[in-house]
Amino acid sequence: MMKKCLALIALGLGTAFSLPSLAQTESKVQQVQPQEQGIWIDVRSPEEFSQGHLSGAINIPHNQIAEKISQLTDDKSAPIHLYCRSGRRAEEALGQLKAMGYTNLTNHGGYQDLLEKGYK
Repeated sequence: MMKKCLALIALGLGTAFSLPSLAQTESKVQQVQPQEQGIWIDVRSPEEFSQGHLSGAINIPHNQIAEKISQLTDDKSAPIHLYCRSGRRAEEALGQLKAMGYTNLTNHGGYQDLLEKGYK
């Protein structure tokens, strides 16, 4: 009987220490931010975009951003979120938009990084 009690206690302690606590789970949920409001632009090529992109994102390749942004908005303070594969092309697009007077711009880096952060 004593062996069974010790075994059950050991099993219970092992389970308690191996499962994440509710506080740990809640902190992970709080770290995943909802997708920010605004215009989301994927500046990768149409081929890359067709292989996967964030829901609601619009594809404008980085080398066409200056000529096509006005089709989306003329509001120079509208929140515009940019991403690509690694962040390099998004940074180029951000620079072009900034030179055109757009002020509320964010380079979110790479598509895979955004997926890992909980964006969809």
